Amino acid sequence: MNLINIYKIGLIICIMLSLTQMSCARKIANVYPLDKSYYNDAKLKADLKELSRINPESFKLHTIGTTIAGENPIYALQIQTDIDRTPVLIIGQHHGDEVMGLEIAMAFAKYLSENPGDAKVRDLLDAYAFWIIPTLNPDGWKIVTSGKYEWKRKNNTDTNNNRKLDIKTDGVDLNRNYPTFWSLDKSLPEMSPFYKGIAPASEAETRAVMEIAELVSFKYVFSYHTSASGTYSEKIYLPWQDMKDKKTKDDFTAMRDIAKTYASAVPKDYAPGTYAVHPGNTSRIGNARNYFYYEWGTYSYDIEVCGANKLGVGTVHPAGTKRHEIVQKNLQALVRTLLIFK
Repeated sequence: MNLINIYKIGLIICIMLSLTQMSCARKIANVYPLDKSYYNDAKLKADLKELSRINPESFKLHTIGTTIAGENPIYALQIQTDIDRTPVLIIGQHHGDEVMGLEIAMAFAKYLSENPGDAKVRDLLDAYAFWIIPTLNPDGWKIVTSGKYEWKRKNNTDTNNNRKLDIKTDGVDLNRNYPTFWSLDKSLPEMSPFYKGIAPASEAETRAVMEIAELVSFKYVFSYHTSASGTYSEKIYLPWQDMKDKKTKDDFTAMRDIAKTYASAVPKDYAPGTYAVHPGNTSRIGNARNYFYYEWGTYSYDIEVCGANKLGVGTVHPAGTKRHEIVQKNLQALVRTLLIFK
């Protein structure tokens, strides 16, 4: 065997080992079907109803809309209705496969319910009126949590009009469907995981959030996400900033201070240090943070939870122990941030 053939064989072996390592790393970072500690549809409905049952005066469960495709209700839990309190919206997820945001949103709701004697809880409930939407995308989320398809990002809109659900390709990216800057976002094919829809606010889920925004003048909106690629992991994103508009300068200074407070309170999953605030400007597309700020003046944030491991694999569906750890440190950061800026 000549040296060239030996080199080729060695190269093939190296590639195979590398692919094996990446596959193992992905399996270690992401466990699917999901660990039993995660919410499923039955458990979510039961917990939401129980929260409103045991706290009927301050916890009220609403159905703010229904998905067109799956006819699933979109729930919002309202905590405190006093108009003198500062209104805050927490959206657990826009994307069905990004399940950790729902876990954090529900952990926060239960924290407020289960610790009435805690001084921090009293301070939060005295200062704020919360709206918590665990999932804006119950169709996609139910597919993921039921074990049918791990990466169901979009909703279930029949985008190719063939009158059946093509689970891997149908749907609209809800976080690109808001009307603000919608026309500036590049148009991608219907099969793309980032397909923005046929028109601004074409989706029932998007319109449900917009109707709440018209009724409630939110001061803060926290939207949770996770990065499967690891590119955006453990960062907080602000709305796009018009650098020429001097009027927004103070707003963005204040927004950045709040984001830094949250970020500095969350240790990274696989590396030293804490979460960071995205240092540059962000995209001018039709997402929630742009809609809320430019339509209503709301301080709005996308919080990308879960880290990328040493091989760069983004954690989206961590195992039970890691899931609990990520939920708890984000819960503590949210509580700390809200208390500081109440």
